[in-house]
Amino acid sequence: MSVDGIEPLLSLEETSALLDAMRSGTDGDDAVELLDLTSAERPLREALTTADNCARALAEALDKLMLRTTGCSSSTEELPAEIVPYKVLRGAIPQGAAIVPFRSNDGSLGVMTIGGALVSFILDRMMGAPLGRDLPSEPRTMLSGLDRRLLEPFTSSVSHIFAKHWCDDPKAFPSGAVLAQAADLPMLPQFEPLLQLVFRVTPSGVPGDQIVLALSSGIVSRAKPQTTSVVVRAVPNAEDRSMMEAAVRGTDIDVVAVLGQQRATVREVLALRAGDVLRLNNTPDEPVDMCVGDRPVFRGNPMIQRGNLALQISQILGR
Repeated sequence: MSVDGIEPLLSLEETSALLDAMRSGTDGDDAVELLDLTSAERPLREALTTADNCARALAEALDKLMLRTTGCSSSTEELPAEIVPYKVLRGAIPQGAAIVPFRSNDGSLGVMTIGGALVSFILDRMMGAPLGRDLPSEPRTMLSGLDRRLLEPFTSSVSHIFAKHWCDDPKAFPSGAVLAQAADLPMLPQFEPLLQLVFRVTPSGVPGDQIVLALSSGIVSRAKPQTTSVVVRAVPNAEDRSMMEAAVRGTDIDVVAVLGQQRATVREVLALRAGDVLRLNNTPDEPVDMCVGDRPVFRGNPMIQRGNLALQISQILGR
């Protein structure tokens, strides 16, 4: 049976057999295997903050490693961590990049890639090329066997630095040989999610390129726990509360009686001279507000007491 020419996924007989099998199951059937339907991305998403914190420390360490390896200072910018499928990671590796797999003790895979422009800069400096315009700017399209062997000390150092900041164990993720193409990487399910850390490394005076670290869930689970500061809030006892109340009550504040108000333009205010009269919007018999800060607290009538202008409170506002 079909609808509008579209063939069903199951025939009528297959559908009936599937329904019969579902009805025959019981709650107490020990042969039923429970499946964990939790998304494989969840532990990776929970580690995004950890990855960003680690990336900041790793960026500083990469600058020191670049200076030690090439004799040239660099500026490293860490990008926000994100989750990408393994297929996307492999497809984004450009020609001329150095590709380095590394594994944890349980066999979980990680992948490091170093962009072609940065690879060329590191190799040229390791082989004695001078800095400046004489340094080749075009990245290599393919790494030779010698290129890959020369890069291994650098990639091994990056792996050690990452492991140190990730799980406090520099030898936790030993790196493998440098590969020349993505096809040489170990096989993983195409859509297995990986946690990706991206660093933009820019040596002084030359174009920069990216170093990418992609981590499977097994490596992500090795992350050291984040330390959180606990703020202990002490509850004051009766004696402390009494002392604080006494201190607050003894604090001096400014009390301002507002006799009246009037709106005026800046031009009008600047034009005022000594002897001018500024009319207010209050009449002499109207009550006056007494403010603490900008907030009216009392209202009363102006009067003279012992030769001083005073205010007789007639109303307490806000009560």
